[in-house]
Amino acid sequence: MGFLRVLEGLRTPALDRVFSAVTVFGGEGLFIALAIVVFWCASKKNGYYLIAAGVGGTVISQTLKIVCAVPRPWVRDPAFTIVESARAGAGGYSFPSGHSQNAVVALGGAARTLKRTWQRAVLWVLAGLVCFSRMYLGVHTPADVAVGAAVGLALVFSLWPVFKNHGDEPGAVTAVFAVTAALALAAALYGKLHTWPAGVDAENLAEFQKNSSTMLGVAAGVLIACPLERRYVDFKTEAPWWAQILKCLLGLAVVMGLRMALKAPLNALFGGSLIAGAVRYCIMVLAAILVWPLTFPWFARGCPVSRRWRKALKIMGIVLLVIVLLAATLLWVVTRDSSMEPRDFPEASNPLITPLGVTMLSGHRAGGGEAPENTMMALKACVQSQDYALDMFEFDLHLTADGVLVLLHDGTLDRTSDAQEVFGRPNVDVGSLTFEQLLRLNMGAQFTAADGSRPYADLHGDDVPEDLRITSLDQALEYLESADRDYRYIIEIKNSGKKGFEAADKLYDALKERDCLDRAVVGTFHNEVTAYMAENCPDMLRSAGVREVIGFYAAALLDLPRDDEDFGFRALQIPTTDYVVNLGTSRVVNYAHEHDIAVQYWTINDPEEMARLQSIGADAVMTDLPELGAQVLDQP
Repeated sequence: MGFLRVLEGLRTPALDRVFSAVTVFGGEGLFIALAIVVFWCASKKNGYYLIAAGVGGTVISQTLKIVCAVPRPWVRDPAFTIVESARAGAGGYSFPSGHSQNAVVALGGAARTLKRTWQRAVLWVLAGLVCFSRMYLGVHTPADVAVGAAVGLALVFSLWPVFKNHGDEPGAVTAVFAVTAALALAAALYGKLHTWPAGVDAENLAEFQKNSSTMLGVAAGVLIACPLERRYVDFKTEAPWWAQILKCLLGLAVVMGLRMALKAPLNALFGGSLIAGAVRYCIMVLAAILVWPLTFPWFARGCPVSRRWRKALKIMGIVLLVIVLLAATLLWVVTRDSSMEPRDFPEASNPLITPLGVTMLSGHRAGGGEAPENTMMALKACVQSQDYALDMFEFDLHLTADGVLVLLHDGTLDRTSDAQEVFGRPNVDVGSLTFEQLLRLNMGAQFTAADGSRPYADLHGDDVPEDLRITSLDQALEYLESADRDYRYIIEIKNSGKKGFEAADKLYDALKERDCLDRAVVGTFHNEVTAYMAENCPDMLRSAGVREVIGFYAAALLDLPRDDEDFGFRALQIPTTDYVVNLGTSRVVNYAHEHDIAVQYWTINDPEEMARLQSIGADAVMTDLPELGAQVLDQP
């Protein structure tokens, strides 16, 4: 942690952006694309080499994560801050670093296949920068990075001689992937059959089980496809450059389209079990190795068709390349910090808009970092605190089978409660249970305190205190409205379709009954529910829907003239960079305030980011750590 604190003191906004960009090279997406391009366009044996190293590295690192169960640096030391934009890609346990392992395998493995020294040096330097970026961003310790990189290096250097000298021999490739499949199978069985302690994090365990199953599917797919490809397909990688581009882009579209199309039917066939993921990825690999390569002779011959069609295909390849370049340019435009001088708007009539330099403090999921999220315990902890005073409460609503609105973020119950133990099965849909049935649960069973302990994990049945049981909207509002402070509310409806409409009606009635319609802003990720609220609850303040946020951002980026009436929402409830686009800029805030729209950011747990958002005019910050937020923000 000492080294991370040194790096923390060296951070600047420019370096934050540089290393946030560098760390992308350690992502799974880059590895998958690189392995496929090498396999289809450069060398089959080098492609197999990268896939074997990638699958083996993922299995090893994911197993170490769940066995060692080392929390992230900011969990070990709550006073330590990270570069907030890196938080979204840093879920799960910390040790070892998956990004470091991926970078070494992808970039280092690619370097081993090259002959020119300068090319290899560039890739190795980039791999090292990715490893360093994980520490600079604050999401991994030196030990995490060292072991992740060591796993990658061990696989890169141990597998290279096998594929370099024997990659053209079916037996060698089969043997490597037989071992890889066996490792993945062992990890999958371990994850499923091992008796895990009550303190294990359910989300991390589920991620380990899923990754083990998908890696098993990949390894099994290669094990099946490799000998069949050699005997029946035996494709060649050569093709004109424009045909290579077309081959890769169309092939990736086919494989990824297959990945999406197979998900629902296989989940239905296998009852949503982990087998569905393994089968899906196995089929994807079979398609990538056996099916799509059947088209390669056509690409190799320059896509022989009539002269008119050939010209059209060449143009298509060039157009696709241009589209990729334009997409990269657009990505740069939407991810950069397009800030301008923050402005104050004293003429704003929206009561949710605060003066420049003043930002309301909202407890995210009712202050879910201080106590179990969306519970009465969390509400009470915030209301009764002597160390801070919230201006707003943010919470999420789901509709139960008997029509009760309850505070809950997920559609299922495993991440936060003891539902698997109580109901005897995983992934129980909250909408399938009555409120009375939900009252049996301990909603703090999976809560992890700042010191890494699980204080409520062993409470079950009658031992569960009332303030850790499921909380209804009526209970929450009754308690909060009886407090001495007139709180504001940020409420998200999680249900979609007709259930979302019903939830909106019930929420509207509850807010109107308690005379707090003007103090609550309601939002949802479901466009049809947004439209329903706009039409049926016109006097209920609402935040922008997904489509509205996209339209608003485009207008703000281009500074398009708009009338206030063009926007039917009173608030933007948005992240900063969680979805690639950089919404945390003064350009967005200024444009919103100019049109009498408040800007409320989630989920901000980094004090530096809180202070930055306040400086650009943010009206509210939603945080899991309200005590920390109160120390940073100037509140009304």
